[in-house]
Amino acid sequence: MGEIFLANSGKRSFQMFWYDCPILNKRRKKQVEITKKLPAAAAYAKAEKLQKELERSIDDGNYTAEDKPFGFALDELEKIYLSKWELHQKDPTTGLRERTYNEYIGFLNIIRGVSNHKIKIKNKKISDYKCSQITPDIADQISQALVNQTNKNHNTKCWAKFEAACKLAVVKNFGMKINPCAMVDRSNHQSKQRKTKIIAPSKSQIDPFLDHLEEIKNKGSNSCPRKDYTSKFNYIINLYSNHTGKRSNEIYGTRIQDVNLDKGIVEVNQVVCAKYGNIEPTKTDKSERIVALTDRLIKGLQEWLAYLKNKNIPNPNLILFPTMNGSYRNASNVLNRNIKKPAKEFGLDPSMFSVHQYRRHNNSRRKEAGHDGDRLRNQMGHEDEKMTKLYNTTWEDIKKDRQDINQAFEKGN
Repeated sequence: MGEIFLANSGKRSFQMFWYDCPILNKRRKKQVEITKKLPAAAAYAKAEKLQKELERSIDDGNYTAEDKPFGFALDELEKIYLSKWELHQKDPTTGLRERTYNEYIGFLNIIRGVSNHKIKIKNKKISDYKCSQITPDIADQISQALVNQTNKNHNTKCWAKFEAACKLAVVKNFGMKINPCAMVDRSNHQSKQRKTKIIAPSKSQIDPFLDHLEEIKNKGSNSCPRKDYTSKFNYIINLYSNHTGKRSNEIYGTRIQDVNLDKGIVEVNQVVCAKYGNIEPTKTDKSERIVALTDRLIKGLQEWLAYLKNKNIPNPNLILFPTMNGSYRNASNVLNRNIKKPAKEFGLDPSMFSVHQYRRHNNSRRKEAGHDGDRLRNQMGHEDEKMTKLYNTTWEDIKKDRQDINQAFEKGN
């Protein structure tokens, strides 16, 4: 303990002393206000008494600096998110979008126990615990409760919000004795095991592969409708992914009405949620865009749409790439069955082929076509400003995009 000293302010008198807090590992100042001025001897005697009580409290493990309900930390975190959302209202290029803000508040409510999940630990809402009561054992039970009562996606994001609230409680000195963030074992986290980034396939690999798929598509199969359908889909999905550079959820959410083959463009305005299969807005507002189509892709889409019509493929949602029963595509199935498997059968490294690898390849081909940074961001969905500005793009710009990308994807280039 440090030296006791007095401080007077008007009619108020304070006794203060410094001490090393073993909980926060910081040197802190204890201040106690006395309602009336005391003689120096009496003031020192009272301060010594307070000092001994504090020492005893720390020794017993009962001391907390500003012990508050954990819900207080969640409320403080919500204020931070609200301020970021309000910032976004003033400047759309920064802060949190309303959709993201609502999602974050939803996660906080799950932790609070006021959502449909009604998560409780020992018959008590997490937000009702005092910060000092969230021990390593309680934190483990919170983690398990999130796993058991929410889906995997929610579990990860809820725990991230729980960590953020804990950090806030530590920084604000709300009495948190532990930092559960430090308890999480991240030794097996994906970022720790990530392999060296695989190089995107080159055009000397992709062009012959697409020619091979086109040849199989043209042969088809008269004996097996499913095999015939698969041959047509294998070609068009690889061609479409490669020549548009769209994200997988953007591809499978594309409707027939979004494609204008006369103008050679496709609009990106919705996606399919990979987990639940429902339609959602694009990844960000910036992802809404118009993508130019190559002549080869236009021809391929014309043949594909004619095939869907001639074979009476069910398509109640009028999407561009329905399954044989008319439902939305599963991205994982397409990746393994319709992209990687044909690539492996053709003698290529399947790890180099995916929708995202096609996206990277498309970006490279567009650079070769002479697209500058702004045009690249427009076509790939990485524009810094709101993507609504893209819809003001002149038709001359679109025609220039089509001309350049056609040259980039011409055989022999």
